[in-house]
Amino acid sequence: MNLKKILAAAILCGSLTAGAFAADNYTLGIDIAGGIVGYGSTKFKLGSTDFEYAYNELPFLPLKVNTYDCFLLNNHLGIYGSIGLLPQAQFNVKLNGKSDNDDPWVGIAFEFMVGPAFGVDLGDSGIRFQCGVPFHAEFGAYFSDSKVGDVATKRTRSYSAFGLGLTPQFRFMANRRCSLVLGADFIFDFAMGFKLKIENDAGSATFDYEPKNAFRFKTVPYLGLGINFGK
Repeated sequence: MNLKKILAAAILCGSLTAGAFAADNYTLGIDIAGGIVGYGSTKFKLGSTDFEYAYNELPFLPLKVNTYDCFLLNNHLGIYGSIGLLPQAQFNVKLNGKSDNDDPWVGIAFEFMVGPAFGVDLGDSGIRFQCGVPFHAEFGAYFSDSKVGDVATKRTRSYSAFGLGLTPQFRFMANRRCSLVLGADFIFDFAMGFKLKIENDAGSATFDYEPKNAFRFKTVPYLGLGINFGK
């Protein structure tokens, strides 16, 4: 599967959809939020080996900026867009179903989402529920250092992941300029690519992988400040 073609097609579709919704509408608001505690798992197959990773988004460090923008049909339909910076730590690595006590990995990723959204005001309470179903793309790298005797080895595993998201959110005091935002991201990735670079005193080597049967799920609840532009 060509990951570059998937990314290009998704960005093109998102841009065309945004243009279709943009005329004669207004921005409802923009959010600046931090992830509370995120969890995820990745499964894939390389050759005859089944890989499984579990990892955490580090508490309160994941940062994201998102917007539910350009609503139509009495402010119900629109566009969701988000960018995020995600520090991560990986644990509980399994190879063919057995735990692999490797050195811990820490990493960071850049995330991008865009797609259609739905929103509704909950009566006159000033609370608004919104949810997007966006295309998801993530690019990141994990780092690990180990030492055996006098030989130090550094490993860098970079990756790309593509799929879909579900982004429910509540905005409290949505009828005011600033509001409290409480939400969560649910991410389902179905296409992935990896690159592993190993460096030590003897030199370096790089390996490219495009795994089979890849599936990645993660969820990140978040809390943030919403800035409401209104009509």
